[in-house]
Amino acid sequence: MNHFGFLIHPLGMRDIIRHLPNVAGKREPLVKKVLEWTPSYHASHITGVTSAYDGSEIDGDFYTVPLFPQQITGLDRQLVLGRIIDACKLAEADGAQIVGLGGYTSVVGSAGLTVAKEMDIAVTSGNSYTVATAVEGATKACELLGLDPSKATVAVVGATGSIGSVCSKILAKRGVGTLILLGRSEQRLANIAEEIHSLYPKTNIEISIDMGPNIRRSDLVVSCTSSGGDILQPNIFKPGSVICDVAVPHDVCREVAQLRPDVLVIEGGVCVAPGKNPKFNFDFGFPEGICLACMAETMILTLEGRFEDFSIGRGLQIEKVEEISRLAKKHGFKLAGFRAFDEPITDERIEQVRTLSKERNKDSRTFQI
Repeated sequence: MNHFGFLIHPLGMRDIIRHLPNVAGKREPLVKKVLEWTPSYHASHITGVTSAYDGSEIDGDFYTVPLFPQQITGLDRQLVLGRIIDACKLAEADGAQIVGLGGYTSVVGSAGLTVAKEMDIAVTSGNSYTVATAVEGATKACELLGLDPSKATVAVVGATGSIGSVCSKILAKRGVGTLILLGRSEQRLANIAEEIHSLYPKTNIEISIDMGPNIRRSDLVVSCTSSGGDILQPNIFKPGSVICDVAVPHDVCREVAQLRPDVLVIEGGVCVAPGKNPKFNFDFGFPEGICLACMAETMILTLEGRFEDFSIGRGLQIEKVEEISRLAKKHGFKLAGFRAFDEPITDERIEQVRTLSKERNKDSRTFQI
């Protein structure tokens, strides 16, 4: 049986308390200091993932790198890389033939290249399938609200990152009304825009480092930064717009759920693993059998027997996004129902967005909180 490993880490105190209730009430600085001294460890065993193509079954394991996102990006680089490599070595010792770098573990070390050089097994970030499912989910959400992506104004937040840049290219390839690339560096945005224009010259492209006004006029927002969460506030969105939040932790703050019932926020990159009874034996906020696309990519490659470095490095390739999407369909992976802020999105919620957005768009001014 083919075997994989996948690295996870806590996104914040909520994750720690979910697994260690006694931590509730403890000060976050103290918890961070304890995590800083805690080695990587085996978290759970995964069973029941079965290919819809040939019935083959795989198993795997989760390994925790016990650091918050801010610690992974802010602590000494060698310390963090050491924890990540230690977790990968645990997977290798347990028989894994490929290991996936979840969350921020794929951000450090040149997007997985440094880790891959230290390993004798294959490494992937899972970012290719994350992109594939994000674009597919965003497109389906637009259809539900009656939005035509080919005529829509689409903003990509974090467009210079590895996920954001290839999302932008795929959206341009599919065709949108206007593509707005948002980021922090005008020069890097200009470089991405030039590359996209050379590939798809008919695309109407704009670039900006000014996020607010551009998101306010966008019908679809795809957000995929590594900013650490909550950079998109309730008053920034156009009524009736779709926001696909691909970031982990999420870029969209939780208050949007209460204050903006006229917009549809979906989590990007959430899918269903194939098999009669897939069990991850770990509570990361989803029902059993539901997983993030980065996890799924590692499973897909394991089912396919493709034990090679796949999605690593800053420059993701459209060809790999399309290839992993084909392999996912082959083995039976599919998009999960829409979710946001740890809850499923109901048909009633979608209808509410439709109704409220029509009312608020009667006024030409953007709705303000």
